Order: sequence, then C-alpha cells, then structure tokens
Amino acid sequence: MVMEAALNKFAAKVGETNSVRAGHIAFRLSGEDGGDFFLDCSTGDACLTEDQPPSTPLIEVMGDARRIRRILEGEKDATRQFLAGGFRIRGDLRYASDLALELGYIKQPLL
Repeated sequence: MVMEAALNKFAAKVGETNSVRAGHIAFRLSGEDGGDFFLDCSTGDACLTEDQPPSTPLIEVMGDARRIRRILEGEKDATRQFLAGGFRIRGDLRYASDLALELGYIKQPLL
C-alpha cells in the first residue's frame, strides 16, 4: 500500500506543525491505490485512519491517488498541480494553505 505509506509520513509531518488544528483531513482518492483516507488530528497529533469521521472534515483533498502521492513525496509541485486542476480542495482553504506552506509544499500562501 504505497498510498498509505505516503499518507502515514504526511501524518507524522502534520503532527509536528504549529498549524495543526483539531479535526480531520479527508483524502478522497481515485485510481490505483485510491480510496477514502482520513487524518485524525483531534489530539494534536495526526494519525491515518480509514474510518469516516463523525463530523465534517476541516479539509477534503480530492484527486488521483498517484498524483497526490507524488505531491506528498515532493516529486510534483503542489501549486502547479492545483492551478492546473490536478486535484481539488474543499473546506477551510486558509488552513490548507497554512499547512502546505509550513510543510514546504507551497512557497506562498494560496489566499
């Protein structure tokens, strides 16, 4: 499960940020190695789960699993992929931008 490994590494990084907020981040991924994955950040750390959270996620990331994995692993530029329509984000965009900036996925805030 290559996607799960990438998301577990991402969860560890998110748990170390100053931007992390209590709640969930959902990944709705299509294609090979896709599925619905959730980061539970309710305790300040982040851990990967496949269990649907009881509340609406703070952020939902939707796209092709391979593309998202390559972004998380630093092989593709997140800003370029987002602006080209390679994936979508729904929810608290400022929070998504703050996390992406702190984690080094983007160089400038989206908002």
